[in-house]
Amino acid sequence: MPNWCSNSLTIKGDASTLVALKEIIESDGEGLLEAIAPIGDWEYGNAVEAWGTKWDVSSEGLEYTDHGDGTAEITGWFQSAWGPPIEAFQKLADDWDSCYIELLYEESGMCFVGCWDSEGADDHYEYGDFTSENIKDNIPEYLVEHFALDEQLAEYEEEEEEA
Repeated sequence: MPNWCSNSLTIKGDASTLVALKEIIESDGEGLLEAIAPIGDWEYGNAVEAWGTKWDVSSEGLEYTDHGDGTAEITGWFQSAWGPPIEAFQKLADDWDSCYIELLYEESGMCFVGCWDSEGADDHYEYGDFTSENIKDNIPEYLVEHFALDEQLAEYEEEEEEA
C-alpha cells in the first residue's frame, strides 16, 4: 500500500493549445499521465522513469476554463503513489512549451511538500521535525496554507498528547 501524495495542478496558456491538450487527456481513456507522457504497457521501471510515480492518475478532478480572452487553464487535484509525477509534467512542459505548468504537492506520510513549475522552480521541503508552531518559519507560507500543514501538525500533536 503506497503513501499517497496530494497534488494540485494548474496549467495556463493559449486557449487553442489548452483545448487541444484537454482533448488529448479526455480521449486517451487511460489516465492523465499516460495521456501526457505515454509509456504503453505498464512496467514499474518505465512508469517511475517517465512519470516520477509508479501508477497513473485519474484526470477526473481536472477542470478546463476558457477565460474568453484567448487564454485558458486546466486546474485540479489528484493523488499519486509515493511522490509527485514531476517527470510527466516536465515532458509536457517540453512538448507544450507555450504553457505554464505548476504542481504543488504534499505527502504527509513521509512529511514532504513542494512546488514544481515549468519555468524552473523546484522547491522541496521536509517537515518531519517541525511543529505546528514553527512550520511557517521553515516552509513557505503559501505551501503551509495550501495544504493546511499547521492544522495537520496541530491535530497530530493533539493526538500524541492524548495517547
